[in-house]
Amino acid sequence: MPGRSGKAPPGKLAVLYDGSCEMCVASIAKLNRFDNSGALEMFDLDDARARAEFPELKREDLVRELHVVDEGGRIFRGARAINEILGRQHGVRKLLSYLWYVPGYAWLADRQYKKIAASRYDRDADGRLKSTAAAPR
Repeated sequence: MPGRSGKAPPGKLAVLYDGSCEMCVASIAKLNRFDNSGALEMFDLDDARARAEFPELKREDLVRELHVVDEGGRIFRGARAINEILGRQHGVRKLLSYLWYVPGYAWLADRQYKKIAASRYDRDADGRLKSTAAAPR
């Protein structure tokens, strides 16, 4: 939509994910089932629509971690992005977003997110590390 470049539509949260990552695509499918808010709009970062809507976001940053953009143009990355998604949910699901304020939780969530994100191309759709050639015994 013209005039909203760099922002999600009103009342929405734009979720930019890596569509070339098996685990990321599976996670987005699960997120679509989990979402009870109707406030999420998904964008594959390599889709021309994503580049047109969010031209200021650099691909090298987007492939490093999940990004979400709100209707005000604020950008959230990694574990913080996941927390923003939780914060948009209704009921008990929204309550999960308050864990972010438990001392130490944000640090741990960010650390774990970065660890998994760094190996995401080595993971299957369920997030498990893909098996490598059997080691000699």
